Amino acid sequence: MTSTVEAKAPARRSRTFVSEIMFTQLSFAVVVGLIALGCLWFVASWVVRDNLEDWSARWVHELESLGSGLYLEQNDPSYLALGNYLERYEEVLYVRYYDATGKPFYIESSNETVPFEPLDAAAIERLASRAELNNAHVVDESLAPVVRLSRAIVTESIANPTDLFAAESLDELTTERSTVGYVELGVDYSRYDRQLVSSVFLGSVFVTLAFFILAGIGWLIIARAVQPLRQLEAPLKKLAAGELDIEVPDSPHREIAAIGEALTQAARAIKERDQHLRHLASYDQLTGLANRRHFLEEVEQRLPGGGALLFIDLDQFKYVNDTVGHRGGDAVLAQTADRLRQTVRPDDLIARFGGDEFVMFVGGVTTERAEQLANKLLNDLKEYPLTHAGQSFNVGCSVGVAMVEANTGFTPTELVSQADVACRQAKSEGRNRAHLYLRQEGEFENIQSDLDWQRRIKRAIKEDRLELHYQPLMHTASGQINHYEALVRLRDEGGKLHYPNTFLPAAQRFGMLKELDQWVIRQAIRELAEHRKRRPNLRFSVNITGNTFIDGAFADFVIEELERNSLPASAIIFEITEQVAIGTFSDTVPQIRALIKRGAEFAVDDFGTGYSSLSYLKRLPVAYIKIDGVFIKRLTESTVDQTIVRAIADIARIMGKRTVAEFVGDEATMALIKDIGIDYAQGFHIGKPARELLEEAPENVVEFRAG
Repeated sequence: MTSTVEAKAPARRSRTFVSEIMFTQLSFAVVVGLIALGCLWFVASWVVRDNLEDWSARWVHELESLGSGLYLEQNDPSYLALGNYLERYEEVLYVRYYDATGKPFYIESSNETVPFEPLDAAAIERLASRAELNNAHVVDESLAPVVRLSRAIVTESIANPTDLFAAESLDELTTERSTVGYVELGVDYSRYDRQLVSSVFLGSVFVTLAFFILAGIGWLIIARAVQPLRQLEAPLKKLAAGELDIEVPDSPHREIAAIGEALTQAARAIKERDQHLRHLASYDQLTGLANRRHFLEEVEQRLPGGGALLFIDLDQFKYVNDTVGHRGGDAVLAQTADRLRQTVRPDDLIARFGGDEFVMFVGGVTTERAEQLANKLLNDLKEYPLTHAGQSFNVGCSVGVAMVEANTGFTPTELVSQADVACRQAKSEGRNRAHLYLRQEGEFENIQSDLDWQRRIKRAIKEDRLELHYQPLMHTASGQINHYEALVRLRDEGGKLHYPNTFLPAAQRFGMLKELDQWVIRQAIRELAEHRKRRPNLRFSVNITGNTFIDGAFADFVIEELERNSLPASAIIFEITEQVAIGTFSDTVPQIRALIKRGAEFAVDDFGTGYSSLSYLKRLPVAYIKIDGVFIKRLTESTVDQTIVRAIADIARIMGKRTVAEFVGDEATMALIKDIGIDYAQGFHIGKPARELLEEAPENVVEFRAG
C-alpha cells in the first residue's frame, strides 16, 4: 500500500540570520544613542545655563557700578568706558539709562534689538519696591533669549547739612534716600544656545558616522561567524530532496561543527535505513534471495536479452519439517538457496517464490543449455544431501523450464506461469525430473485464463462482489440446525454467480488464497455477529487454506476480528484439509492451539482422500472429522464404503472427535449415517448453500428428525 502526501511549498523568507542579529543590535544601539544624545543635550544645557546664571549674578552686581553713569557727565572718561565694557562681554547687548521719571536718556548698545522706550508705571513701581532690598534687581525673561536685568539707582544724603558738625557720630545723623534713575542691562544667551546646538549636531554627526562604520564592521564579523551555518544550507537542501550522499564542510566553531556532524550521521543513518528497507522489500530474509516482487521487476528489465526461466519445487519437503521442525526446515531451505547460487553465474537471478519454491532467470542461453542446467540442479540435490543437526536429507526437486524469447509479448508473470505449468507436469510424471514448457501443448490458454481470473478476483474484492452462501449441518440425534458452513461465491459484473472451483485454482497459482481467506473470515464473523442477536447458539464453519498459516499471523488476525465484532471464539469452526494440516504442520499447529485456547474449534475436511495418516490425526488438535463425500455418495450401495465410514466413526469416537458426513443426498443415506453413529449430516438433502439461513429443518427431513 502506498500513500501520497502533498508537500506544501515553503514560504519565501527575506529575513536572514545575520540581518536578524544586526537589526536587533542596531535597534538597541539607536535607542542607547538617542538616550545618550538626550543626556548630552540636557547636561550641556544645564552646564551652560548654570554658567550663564553665574555670569548674570556677576552682571547684576555690576549694575550698581554701571549706575555711576547717572552721576557723571557724558564727557567724563569713566562714562565713555561703557563701550569698552560691551566689547569685553559679547553676550551683553546694551546698557540703558533712565532718569527718575523712567524717561530714557542714554543707551550704549552693541546690537539693538529691543525698542528703547520709557519705563511704564508698573516697571517703575516694581523697581522702586525692591530699591531698599539687598537683591534690588528685577529680571525680565519675556523677551528670551534676551534677559533684561534692571535696578533703581538710589542715593542717600544728610537731611540737614548743619547737623553734620553738631553730631557726635554718624548714627546721630538723619539721612534721606532718593532715586536718581534706573539702569538696565540686556544679556543675550542665544549665542551659547547656538554653540550648544552646533556642538551637539557636530557630535551627533560623528556618532552617527561611527555608528554606521561600526555597524558595517559588525555585519562583516557576524556574517563571517555565521558563514558555516550558511554552508549547511546546500547539504540540507540535498537531504530534503532525497540525496543522501552529502558533504558537510568543517567549521572552527564547536556548536556548528556538532550540528554538521549530527547532519552527517543523520544522512548516514537514513541511507542505512533505506538500504535496509529496500533489502527487506526486495529480498527473502531467510535465504537472502530476491523475493517474488523483486524477481518479477528484474526479469522485466532482462526480457529483451532472452534466456530461460526455471521454476524449482522441492519434492516431499514436508518430511523435513516433520522430522526436524520448522527451524530445521528453514536451515535446509537456506542450504538449498546456497546450492542454487553455486549452480548459476553470479549475474543470473534467483528468487524464493514461495515456501519451498524457487525461480531462476538465466540470461542468454539456448534451450539445450537451459535443459542441461535443470538436470544439473536435479543431480546436485540428489548426489549431495542437505544436512541439519547431524541428519542428512535427500531432498529432490522438480524443475519446469520456460524459454524467454525477445519480442514474444509475454510478461514476467506469464513466463513464471509457463514454468510453473512445466514444473507441475514434471511432478505428474514422477517427480525429481525436469520438463520443458512447449507452447504448442496448449497450456498458454490455461495460463491466460488464470491471469484473467486473477484480475477478476482483484476487481471483485475491490468492488465488494464476493459474497457468502451458507449450507446447513444438521445434528443427527436431535435434528436441530444451528451450524452452517460458509462458502464463498464470486458475482461478476453481469451478475452471474461463480463457484470456488472456477476461480480458486487461479487464486492459488498467483498467491491470492490468503487474501481470499481473510475476506471470508472477516465477512463470516461480521455476519455471524448479526445473526446471533436473534439466534445466540448459531455457529459458522469457515474453510482455511495452507497459505494463511505461513506468516504466523493467522491467529492474531482472527482474534482481532472476533474482538472487533464482540463475538466469542466458540462460535467459529475452522475447516482445514489433511494436505494443509500435514504440509504446513509446524506452522499450523501452534496457531491452531492459540485459537483453541480462546474457545475456537477446528475440523479436518475431506478426510479419507488425502494422506489419511492416523498419526497426524492423533497429533492434530481438531474436534471434527468431515468424511469426504466420495464415501457418502454410494454409501447405501457399497459395503466397502460403509465399512470405511464405520471405521472412521469408531476411530473418531475413541479419540473424542465428532464426525460430519458430506454429500448426504437422500433419506436412505440419512438413516444409514445415523445408524452408523455419524454426529452431523450435510448435503442437498438437508439444504443447499444459500444466502439466507434456514429457520428450521426442511420438510424432507422433518420425519427423520422426529424418528
